[in-house]
Amino acid sequence: MSVSKWFFWVPIFFFIVLITACTPTKIGEQINKRITDPFDETKNLNVHFVTTRREMGAKDSCEGNSFGFITDINPHYGICIVNVPAKHIIGDISSDNNQDKHSFFQFKGRVNTDEKEFLSKIKTSGSEEVLVFVHGFNVNFDEAVLRAGQIKYDLKFPGEVVVYSWPAGADAGLLGQVMVKSTYDLNFTEAKINREPFANFLKEISSTGKKIQLVVHSMGHQVVLPSIASLAKSGKSKFISELILNAPDFDKNEFELLLSDLTKSSERITLYCSPGDNALIASQKVNGAPRAGMCFKYSGVDVINVNEVDDPVLGVGGLGHGYYSSRPILTDIYQVLLGVSVDKRLFIRKSGPKNGENFVLRK
Repeated sequence: MSVSKWFFWVPIFFFIVLITACTPTKIGEQINKRITDPFDETKNLNVHFVTTRREMGAKDSCEGNSFGFITDINPHYGICIVNVPAKHIIGDISSDNNQDKHSFFQFKGRVNTDEKEFLSKIKTSGSEEVLVFVHGFNVNFDEAVLRAGQIKYDLKFPGEVVVYSWPAGADAGLLGQVMVKSTYDLNFTEAKINREPFANFLKEISSTGKKIQLVVHSMGHQVVLPSIASLAKSGKSKFISELILNAPDFDKNEFELLLSDLTKSSERITLYCSPGDNALIASQKVNGAPRAGMCFKYSGVDVINVNEVDDPVLGVGGLGHGYYSSRPILTDIYQVLLGVSVDKRLFIRKSGPKNGENFVLRK
């Protein structure tokens, strides 16, 4: 074959290979291969936990006040076995061990491990991915575990899920529930105390070689974002695959100062925001500064306004702040984890040039 014909046919050949590789059949096969469990029946799931909460109750239970609201020096590791009901409404995590298991979340036990066992279980998992969930303000340990189980089930996530539970929450008594400001201040202090422990945890879990999908909500960003930045400053790069930020209760100006380190650390950053988030509006008044989750554009971040789809489900999202576990957001996160570009995802439209966000999630 002459050189001229070689130059003519080789690009055509590679084009045909590329088209063949990207046919709908091939894409479907890749998704089917990735998702090994259909998650279409009630099932017990292992939710790995790492918590810096002080242990308070029974050592074989994940229920109630098994872990409290004050930081322990040494992290606790283990697995909570959670029954996830097939009939649960997306976003609702109502639990009752005495009711129908197909309609209510239930705790089925706890297995305590140590750091070495924890890392070994993550490393030997059959999936190349691990999802790490960090909860926000005023969330008890048992609620955080149930939420992690719900997210894994509803995302049909093929890998292990880990909840990092820092000491958020409040006493169950009436006084503790009423004194929201004091609870906020206490949780905020505990969040800052947990930055170094979380950085150590992140360093540990990234050593397993898994693709880390990190999902954060609300005040959990006070724990996570400075920790990521500190690791990036130490020379660690691209150790997070997808960094997914939901309603970050984090100072906007401080977020911008950390942004270069955050983009160094992550393959992609997605930020879900809402100007109608009453919890962040209250936080702005308390802290005297706009919050990162109130919809501002940031270089290198896909900022998505979810205000249109933030409909409360059984009280979830009533403040415009709990949308991260709802059907619309999980549908988009599902596509994020598949690696789909933001402008190619379902129900996304481009926002106006004068708006704070880049995109809007349509109702």
